[in-house]
Amino acid sequence: MIDRTLTRRSDEQLDYMLHETANWAVTSTNGKILCEVASLHCAVEQAVDFGALGHRIVALIRERDPEVVVFSGQIRALIDRLFDPNDYMVALYAMKA
Repeated sequence: MIDRTLTRRSDEQLDYMLHETANWAVTSTNGKILCEVASLHCAVEQAVDFGALGHRIVALIRERDPEVVVFSGQIRALIDRLFDPNDYMVALYAMKA
């Protein structure tokens, strides 16, 4: 089981990690991996796309040590900081989330 206190990062730390190269998985319910991408920024973009398609995004997970888990509240905060709120896909994500 993942120790949630060791895997969380502050919003500032996540902003710093946005463009670092690492394997990130976008996960849905029941731990289903929807895709794997090369950066946190790409994972947030994919979360928006999958959310707009109706998938419930549970977390973004960096798979290397130390493991990092970004849950829905921080995903939403990253989306708000990275994308224009009037963007069509972001609006669809907000309706489905």
